[in-house]
Amino acid sequence: MLERIKDSLLGADDIGFEIRERPDWLRIGLPCSPLSLIFEQTPGGDVFTALHCSASRIFDGDRTDLHDVYSLLAASVFRHTGAFSAMLVDIEHPATMIPGELSGRYLVPEQGAGYLLPPDDVGLDSAKEVFGHLALFERLAHRVITFWHPQHSSPMGDGYDPTRQTDQIWARGVAEQLRTEASEEDLFFQRDSTDWLYYRTYDGSVAVVESAEVAHFLKAVRVDPSEEIAGINGFLYAGDHFHHYVSRELLHVADRVLGLEGVLLESASPAASVTIVPLEDSVVLSSGNRAVLLRHESGLSGFSRERSLVLERNRIEQERLFPPSEFTWSEEIDGGRFERLIYDLLECEPGVREVRAIGASRERDGGRDIVASWITPPTTGAAVMEGEAVARERRVIIQCKARKRSVGRSDLGGGILDTLFMYKAEGYFLATSSQPAVATIDLLDEIAQRGDYFTGWWGRTEIEQRLRRNPQVLRRYADIVQPVP
Repeated sequence: MLERIKDSLLGADDIGFEIRERPDWLRIGLPCSPLSLIFEQTPGGDVFTALHCSASRIFDGDRTDLHDVYSLLAASVFRHTGAFSAMLVDIEHPATMIPGELSGRYLVPEQGAGYLLPPDDVGLDSAKEVFGHLALFERLAHRVITFWHPQHSSPMGDGYDPTRQTDQIWARGVAEQLRTEASEEDLFFQRDSTDWLYYRTYDGSVAVVESAEVAHFLKAVRVDPSEEIAGINGFLYAGDHFHHYVSRELLHVADRVLGLEGVLLESASPAASVTIVPLEDSVVLSSGNRAVLLRHESGLSGFSRERSLVLERNRIEQERLFPPSEFTWSEEIDGGRFERLIYDLLECEPGVREVRAIGASRERDGGRDIVASWITPPTTGAAVMEGEAVARERRVIIQCKARKRSVGRSDLGGGILDTLFMYKAEGYFLATSSQPAVATIDLLDEIAQRGDYFTGWWGRTEIEQRLRRNPQVLRRYADIVQPVP
């Protein structure tokens, strides 16, 4: 598969991309850019793909700001063009003990094409499409971002004095706005080859850049206010390609950092007031010449939780967020048949290498267990060391629940952690013919945050998406679900 990808990309673009390779691995990028596209063959035959941002080849000295700013710009463009919505996975610096220092960053596709490409024509087409989006981004960046070239003259002019304390004065102001989020271990500096000032909290939860160039760039790829829907605890963004969520708590922090004095928190449409670019585990907001990156559960998990609250609140909003289903479901679903449906869909899921049933049914609704070997990305907020694999294979327990109503925490039976321990598993996944309740989603997120566990779920919406992609599975389960005539 890697040979097919390489052959298809050779000569596909005329702006100077280079291909470097080693066994089961390809890297494609410009020699003068910190960004490259990587393809890595997995043991199961699928191809892991992600963007890697590392300025070590072209910039000397500290590069944390370059990794941070450049990767968020790239992720913003890839989201805007519909390629994918990315998780930002920090690569911790291997040679420094300074908290917050970045050796680089991975942009791992979550929504969209995903981080695993199947070894067929579909996967090849996806690889070529992602490459095309990378070429588009590099053209844009070359035209509008001055830090691209290390030898670029300072945009501050001949009178710029690198010894002045502008960065310290500015950083004190940012720290005052952050209040409790700020720390004495935070990083800040002014880069003489750009027009920006940069601040990053030691834990990476907040990054601030003062730059007219960056703010202007982000404005061109901002979320469309027409995608914005007011929820209970924040705002939902239901676009043509991706779904995201931004909490009011995050908007409160952005208000302070951007100096807006409550404008966002009180606004009925924050996206109409400032530039907003939501990603999978981060949100970028910009106003004036300042942009702030806030780590936040802003991808499908956050969206699903808020969506569940909206469903419980208002039927009109339900119809706007969820168009009529293309399927009809049986009023009574046999638990064993539902488990088999999930089993067959898992066998078609990218990254799932092996699936087998374990144990016997313990409940009428199909409280059975399935175990799968599943290649999964890092948990939200996790960092990896330089040279460490970004995605890894985990043993995941899948529990199936055929229900009419939402699946609550009490419906999961015994403790999930006990189940993981009993089966020596590293992940738990819930599949239900209805949807998980908000409390259940919170529980799964809590388990993922306690340790290096993978958690996730499929509700009816997610199952229907997979049935559309796998009509051969749909045909085998007409007693459970059928397409609308």
